[in-house]
Amino acid sequence: MKKDKGILLLLGVAHSLNHSLFLVLPPLLEIVSRDLNVSFQTLGIIVTISFLIYGVGALVGGPLSDYLGGVKLARISIGLSGASTFVFILSKDFHTFGAGMFLMALWASFYHPTSNNLISKIFVTNTAEAMGIHGAAGSTGQMFTPTIAYLLGALIDWRFAFTLFGVLSILTALVLGKFPASKDTTIREKVSLLEIFKVPSLWILVFYNMIGGLLFRGVELFFPTFLSVNRGFSGQLAALSYSLIIFFGVTGQLLGGRAADRYGSSKVIIVSSLAVVTSILFLLLLPLNIIGVIIFIIFYGLAFFSHQPAMNALIGIVSPKKLAGMAYGVMFFFAFGLGSVSTTIAGYLADAFNLEVAFWSMALFSIMAFIVSLAIPRALKK
Repeated sequence: MKKDKGILLLLGVAHSLNHSLFLVLPPLLEIVSRDLNVSFQTLGIIVTISFLIYGVGALVGGPLSDYLGGVKLARISIGLSGASTFVFILSKDFHTFGAGMFLMALWASFYHPTSNNLISKIFVTNTAEAMGIHGAAGSTGQMFTPTIAYLLGALIDWRFAFTLFGVLSILTALVLGKFPASKDTTIREKVSLLEIFKVPSLWILVFYNMIGGLLFRGVELFFPTFLSVNRGFSGQLAALSYSLIIFFGVTGQLLGGRAADRYGSSKVIIVSSLAVVTSILFLLLLPLNIIGVIIFIIFYGLAFFSHQPAMNALIGIVSPKKLAGMAYGVMFFFAFGLGSVSTTIAGYLADAFNLEVAFWSMALFSIMAFIVSLAIPRALKK
């Protein structure tokens, strides 16, 4: 049991680093662009392709974790994604930089379905709480990484910022090997992707996750700009506001995990979905802008992140053991890969109209997610 708790702690560190590898670039975008003499558009294309790989790779990582074992594949994912950052040391043009991003995204893509599948096997009785701890650790890393990366990149070199988090990833992979999980079983039976959609009630969880991904990606990308352009916030205050969302998200992950184990995952998903709708409406409708923003930051941060451990626990419950890894891969692909489409939708609406209209589209996604959440309890009974 102590070893299992040790693995959860290390997976929390690994989760934080998995996200951190991709959060190094945003605060250093201008520096990298100038140093490599490439446009923002070129860097944007590289990042888009990298995120697509990050989402599609999860479809492979899920079933591969069943075949190789969760701890083994988690170590491979963490270690090799960290090692890929050494390519940036050689980066003198966008070709080498793109190769580094490609390799980093490829190896990192295996992590999420692998870790979620592993946690569902190890923590059978308190699955949601364990998922919440794992998710909270990942969110904690997102809070601090941009600041650390910017300081290292501005004071030393942007390449060093990437390799620092790469070295930490490699060290985590090495330490993880000293804590083999007691219930980390392997499944050598071949399964088809189509079998996932034959699992009763799984399709509605996939659908809910996709809508949640559409909401989250749009808010994530445009919220700071929305505050600057539409609410008159300074750039620094707008950036801090999104950091505060993640701060409350850490609390939401922990509370959501415990509440799901105590009251049921489907109830937590319904309540959190309603709270997300409420938070966005406060943001858009309150005449006193600062009050609406504060309510949104607190309610959205707590509510949106609280549904994640509940959802991850449900996937482990409804999926047959031989399909669990693939199920987590499919869920991550729909939430992260297809969910990223909302950034294009919101961007189009912002250019054609304004960011206020773009955020009303996010409100529409939140309402859709709440409606779908109401159908989850009934689907689970079938």
